[in-house]
Amino acid sequence: MPKPRGRGTAAEPRRTVKASSGRARAAPPEEPRARGGAAAGSPAALRDGAERPASSRARPKGAKAAKAAKAKAARAAAERPASPKARAGRARAAEPARAAPRKRRAPPASAEEDAALSPPRAPELDWDDTQSGSPAEVLAQRWTERGEQLFQELAAHGASLHEYRADLKEGRFVWLAPGGRVSAEARARLLCSWSRATSVLVMAWADPFFRATGVERIDGLLAEQDDVDEEGAWQIAMEAADACGAAYLYRVASPQAWYFLALDALTFAPERSSFHPGAPVGLVLRGIRDAREAIASRAEPADVIRDRLSALSESLLHQARYAYRDTDWVARLDRTGACLMHLAKRIPRESFSAIAAGQRVGEWLERELAVELLDALSLIEDEWSLFG
Repeated sequence: MPKPRGRGTAAEPRRTVKASSGRARAAPPEEPRARGGAAAGSPAALRDGAERPASSRARPKGAKAAKAAKAKAARAAAERPASPKARAGRARAAEPARAAPRKRRAPPASAEEDAALSPPRAPELDWDDTQSGSPAEVLAQRWTERGEQLFQELAAHGASLHEYRADLKEGRFVWLAPGGRVSAEARARLLCSWSRATSVLVMAWADPFFRATGVERIDGLLAEQDDVDEEGAWQIAMEAADACGAAYLYRVASPQAWYFLALDALTFAPERSSFHPGAPVGLVLRGIRDAREAIASRAEPADVIRDRLSALSESLLHQARYAYRDTDWVARLDRTGACLMHLAKRIPRESFSAIAAGQRVGEWLERELAVELLDALSLIEDEWSLFG
């Protein structure tokens, strides 16, 4: 198929092939033709070219009218006010050029990426084995390690989950197996006691009830301190244990108070394989006497007196179900604990029910209520004194 002819280009020569000879013969080139179809230089092309200038120079009729219309349109456009778009364009052109926004830089690589890409370095070792921190922190760390050591020794002999009992009168601290056999035993001395109701800490040598079973006086430690929190009680107990050379420090918690004991001479082959707790008479009498003194002296508010009686009641009920279970003291401890709880509830709290009942609610105990509480505590004390 012949290619289309371009403008002003000659046509490609045609070749004809005879069937008999098989040779191709080039056809003579054709003369170029003009765009109108006539060949260049032909009479038709000359005739067309001569006629076109004449037709372009010819003007249409009414040229003056068209010229007048154009002039009128130009005057109307000049008198017309500028459009808002044009004014906005001029205003924008008058504004100062704004700076182009800065290109955002790539965020810096994180420390983990730097560590992953950086070559390995030799580890930095600290060869200083000295302990850092305040003396209180060093003391706490030392006694914490000793406590872990005690637990590991008990676990090695299968006594870490056994119940413990303390008899300060005999100076015994034992761990009891489920069958009642003593699995481990240590010598116990009282360091100090901390009241949960009054936040008062008393050293053993200043407590008349535990003076014979506690440690001797330690220089630098006060005999009694007020407003001591749990952390402060632990700190004082650790200082006392460190001063008296105790092997371990053990806390015995009860609903009424915490007792910090110094343990020594731990053995897993005790001489006595059984344990029988002593009479709870001293524990009950001490709690009742402390409550009577607090009420009679009017040194403590009503809320503190209520908390003291409630804590003593819970302590006796706890001892009846724990240390003195299966003994003859269970019934007496339960009855005394219930009486003390009833006395604690006699002290009104600030509530709508107390006001509706006509009870006087104040910071301090009323005289009549204080007398009733003292009489009831005296009866309980007389009952337990018979067993002393």
